[in-house]
Amino acid sequence: MAKCMRAASVSIFALLYSAAHAQGPSAAVTVTAVSVEKTKVIRSITAMGGVVAWREILVGTEASGLAVTEIAVDEGDLVAKGQVLARLNDDRIRAEILKQKAAIDELEASLASARSDAIRARSVTSGVITAQTIEQRETLVKTTEARLEAARAQLLEIEARHRQTVIVAPAAGMIASRSVAIGQVMQTGTEMVRLVQENRIEVDARVLESDLLSAAVGQFATIIGPTGRPEHGVVRIISPIVDPKTRLGTVRIALSRDTHLKPGMFARVEIAVESKFALTVPLRALVWREAKAHVFKVSPDNLVALTEVRIGRGTTDQVEVLRGVDVGDRIVTQGAGFLNDGDTVNIETASVRIGAVR
Repeated sequence: MAKCMRAASVSIFALLYSAAHAQGPSAAVTVTAVSVEKTKVIRSITAMGGVVAWREILVGTEASGLAVTEIAVDEGDLVAKGQVLARLNDDRIRAEILKQKAAIDELEASLASARSDAIRARSVTSGVITAQTIEQRETLVKTTEARLEAARAQLLEIEARHRQTVIVAPAAGMIASRSVAIGQVMQTGTEMVRLVQENRIEVDARVLESDLLSAAVGQFATIIGPTGRPEHGVVRIISPIVDPKTRLGTVRIALSRDTHLKPGMFARVEIAVESKFALTVPLRALVWREAKAHVFKVSPDNLVALTEVRIGRGTTDQVEVLRGVDVGDRIVTQGAGFLNDGDTVNIETASVRIGAVR
């Protein structure tokens, strides 16, 4: 009985062994591969900064002691050069103008009378009017002329003060803020309106001193504001000095007229300082072994070889390769994490998305 059981066990083991080996070697892993190509690589420097006005003009008044009677603009309004922004009470000044004009009329009449007397005195036969009297009348003409000129100059001064009661825009732009109210009594130099000249906005970016020398006027930049939506700008000016405390330099980047960014916002800036063509591979193709980047190259007979590469700059999906692969090499992009050096694979070819690597 025991002999029969041992014979049956041996037979079952033999059948299982034969079935296992009848299946052959395990199936090859199916992976996705792409060919290495050259794409445009853009080297950029990153900075942080604030959105500021290109130029801010503080509009005030030279008049003093006059109340605001009219405010013609509000924050956010676009204004043209010379457009009325506000008016001050001019009743007192208009009265002064009328008074001064009357004084001028009186002096003009006095001057006409003095000239007539002087002419008559000179025409009288000698001896009737003394030389002293003639001299006095001629002196009266001169003093009256001087008084008249002074009165006219004073009128010009009053009229200039009257013009100061109308506050106009010194340049075209946008009203950024308004700091006056109806009835407020103004003093000389008090700010009434803050104007963003030509409604031009830019980013005041702070750049590390090590990157500042790479920046140049005219370079293109990408600006990302608080909404995350990217905008494009151009480097307008580079500060000639670096802050000795922070070791940061200032780069001013002009934005387009239709920007949605507002002065005071915070923004991240990427300035494109260099552009070239270089080898790039998808970021997902990288396999990290012992803290070093590798890729799996695929041979013509579909064998993979683990190859160390040296990488450069990259984005969220592409990375520059400085050493380790050549143009035309096939590399595994999907499924690389399940492979070992020397494995055989089945290939599904994928097209490389050509784009700029920053």
